[in-house]
Amino acid sequence: MASPKKVPSRWKTRLASVAAAAAGVLAMTGAPPAAADDLGSTCPYPHVCFYNSLDYYGNYFQRYQDVTSTYQSVPVRNGYLTVVNTRNDDVAYVRYIFNGSTQVRCMPPSSSFTVTDGRATGIRISTSPTC
Repeated sequence: MASPKKVPSRWKTRLASVAAAAAGVLAMTGAPPAAADDLGSTCPYPHVCFYNSLDYYGNYFQRYQDVTSTYQSVPVRNGYLTVVNTRNDDVAYVRYIFNGSTQVRCMPPSSSFTVTDGRATGIRISTSPTC
């Protein structure tokens, strides 16, 4: 009898990440806070990055770093949306459309969140350390 082929550990890690993200997403979820170093694996500190996926592994489609008093526009992308805030001391307000209505999510420092079938419309980074 032939022995089963071994699955490379990097695949196991990737598959586990995707499965965990997909299982936990019904409408909108907040990922547990993580260290900025962990979040910065693809999103450089001190940025807020936008991804068209259920996770933040891979390439972001836009990133922001400037503190502003008004919302900056985000390029239109429909579908899964993951936002990562790698800043250590600043919150980010993300404006997005979900189920046809405009929502605003305050992201604490070193956090991420995911929306299924969403569309970001704006980002505002504040120097406030809390939401």
